[in-house]
Amino acid sequence: MRYEVPFVPDAAYAAFLAENAPALEAVYFRLGPDTPDARLPDASDASPGDLALGLRAMPGVPRLGLLNAAFHAPETYRGDALRDIVMLLEGYLAAGAITGIVYADHYLLTALSDASPEVAGALCAVPSINFRLHGFERLAAVLEAVADTHFKFPQALILDRDCNRDTARLAALASRTREVFPGLRLGLMANEGCLYACPFKTAHDAHIALSRLASCPLGPDMNRELGCLRSFYHHPGRMLASPFVRPEDAHHLEGIVDFLKICGRTRPAADLAAIVRAYFAGAFHGNLAWLLDSQEILSGRLEIPNDALPGDFFARTDGCCRDCRACGYCAVLAGRLVREREPALPRFGDG
Repeated sequence: MRYEVPFVPDAAYAAFLAENAPALEAVYFRLGPDTPDARLPDASDASPGDLALGLRAMPGVPRLGLLNAAFHAPETYRGDALRDIVMLLEGYLAAGAITGIVYADHYLLTALSDASPEVAGALCAVPSINFRLHGFERLAAVLEAVADTHFKFPQALILDRDCNRDTARLAALASRTREVFPGLRLGLMANEGCLYACPFKTAHDAHIALSRLASCPLGPDMNRELGCLRSFYHHPGRMLASPFVRPEDAHHLEGIVDFLKICGRTRPAADLAAIVRAYFAGAFHGNLAWLLDSQEILSGRLEIPNDALPGDFFARTDGCCRDCRACGYCAVLAGRLVREREPALPRFGDG
């Protein structure tokens, strides 16, 4: 299995990725601190210059810049704001640091294509996973829209996270897609750990997009107070029902999809390296909640020993009926495995 992984300009992490380039499907990265994408703003974001310097050292690996905010302010589609994005892309192209973009707002993609056919023609446009491509009709419509622009057709895309542990449905979708779009490589998100068919997803993506606008600063931590984190904490079985793919289970998807995407690009470089190594090795010895990007924030309070999950976990949850009240498998398993950790202060002076 090959992997699409986050890129951050940390010397040790970049060297690790370069050493393992044959295992990489692609790397992806935030274009710049002020560029809207599907994550909250972070003051520690690297500069475009630092990113470009590291990305140039990976010439054989597709390098995808993120423009995947759910929507943008209307003024972004014209004038100075649009020009700034075009100039940023031109800079990455001049540095030999980018091969494509990941987008979620087709208005923006069309505006960029119209503003600079030359820049668009040098980059492939990859639909974001947040298009939720779980059926052929939707997938074909999104790809048709890309073909209407000057951007290159994508070489690969990520199917909807809810297909992850439904191999029969996934195989049918992959077969139909390859029949109509030969050569298109298909992937899945491995370690996101979001709620299955997340009922908060649409509003969550919208709130992140709003938070990128100066007039709409980020409000309370809604996921903790009202959303998925609250749901996971009170119903730990939903953590296991999430459609993640553990490193141990990646082999079940060989021959169905071409690669898995590892997420967690806002985490420290050392953590990213540990997560990527686990997938390369096909094994993770630690707290499963820590491995999963959406659940990681709970890993200080809840512990799920990954090694304790049964060997048939993937088989038991593959093609799940999703009637959790009638089944109860994940809830029972969580009741046996999930441990609540007591908050503690670090010890000083030991040793």
